[in-house]
Amino acid sequence: MRSFRLLLWIAMLAVAWPLAAAPAGDEKMSASDRKAVQTQLHSRLTLDRVDALQRLADFPPLEGARLVLQVGLTDQEPEVRDAASAALLVWKDNADVAGLLLKSLDKEVKKSTGMPVLPVVKVLAESELPETGQRLGKFLDGFVARSKEAVPTLVTLADELGTQGDAVAVASLQGLMRHKAMVGKFACRRAVVQAILGIRRSESVAAAIALLPTLDGEVRGDVVRYLETISGRRHGFEVKEWEAWWKEHCEGFKFSGKPVESASTEAAPPGVGSYYGLPLYARRIVFVIDISGSMRGTRITAAKRELTGAIAGLSTENDLGLVAFHTRLFVWRQELVRATPVVRQEADTFVYQLQAGGRTATYDALDAAFHYDTEAIFLLSDGEPNAGKIPFAADILAAVARTNRQRRVSIYTIGIAPGMAGSPMDEFMRRLGEQNYGRYRRVEE
Repeated sequence: MRSFRLLLWIAMLAVAWPLAAAPAGDEKMSASDRKAVQTQLHSRLTLDRVDALQRLADFPPLEGARLVLQVGLTDQEPEVRDAASAALLVWKDNADVAGLLLKSLDKEVKKSTGMPVLPVVKVLAESELPETGQRLGKFLDGFVARSKEAVPTLVTLADELGTQGDAVAVASLQGLMRHKAMVGKFACRRAVVQAILGIRRSESVAAAIALLPTLDGEVRGDVVRYLETISGRRHGFEVKEWEAWWKEHCEGFKFSGKPVESASTEAAPPGVGSYYGLPLYARRIVFVIDISGSMRGTRITAAKRELTGAIAGLSTENDLGLVAFHTRLFVWRQELVRATPVVRQEADTFVYQLQAGGRTATYDALDAAFHYDTEAIFLLSDGEPNAGKIPFAADILAAVARTNRQRRVSIYTIGIAPGMAGSPMDEFMRRLGEQNYGRYRRVEE
């Protein structure tokens, strides 16, 4: 079976370039040949259906696009669906096809016909037709308002464009950021920015600098970390400084041989607080603190001091949540609260009254934190998980990954005396942070 799939992909790759180079809407194919292709689209053989979809490039655009929508995108085989998506891209700048696709999207959202939305939106997002971009924006606004699947679909769209990794993808991602639907949802906004930053092209650097003044919170932090990492400069939120740097270095700019990673140490820009040295970029923050029995004594005293210091550094633009845990959970408020001076004082009182005891139900605490509409979770703990609904570290990592795949919440982890580098506790906290868009900070006693 694996050999067959490998041969199938080789065959698809062999014809992929001719398809991409084919002129959209070459209508030289005869009526009889087109009928033969339509029959081939219903062949029992996967390779036949893939070949038929590739031959649609020679059809009249509207006729070919209708066949893709009716047959190709709903095929059971992923290879056929991929070929269908590639076929649609041939006509991405055809106004008639764009109109057909937009009508199909509206119909799908209203009546749930079963047509996959993602590949159609991706084609429209890559279109260079101005009117298509405007109509797509209206659709996206309605899609987000009406469908529970909207945010996961748009996050996946951003990820796919990031994987595509070319200049067209960067331009498409920038275009998506002009739509309220993308900007209004944290997960969508962050997925688009992450996709841009993950494309190793000069266009991505220029896009990051252009987007910086339009962003806030954790997403703005993503851009600042990226720029500071690739440049070695510390300009924070100063857009003019970044513009001047890029003007000086854009000609012939080359990324390092390794993928872009954020610096292991970073200083908080002016006006941004910190917690154990980690900048608090997020506007909506949940602090999660371990108060299990092993935290008794100097550990919990120091942890309380650091946490109240971080709370004091928040501004009235921040929304705050607190979760303490051992075997049980202690939740300060059921919703995030604006961090006014009075609220910060109440939060301090909650922290000071915490007492250590019990075991370590880490997953339960993270699960509670995910119930908030948050951008970032800061987890402090000194011991491996050993209690709660999911008591094992590996299972917690998997469960959090599933939850956070579409949420895009940062999880920052602070390990108190986590043992030797590579120890089970150290490795758990490191992976939890690094696999969830955050950082890991070791703190020795």
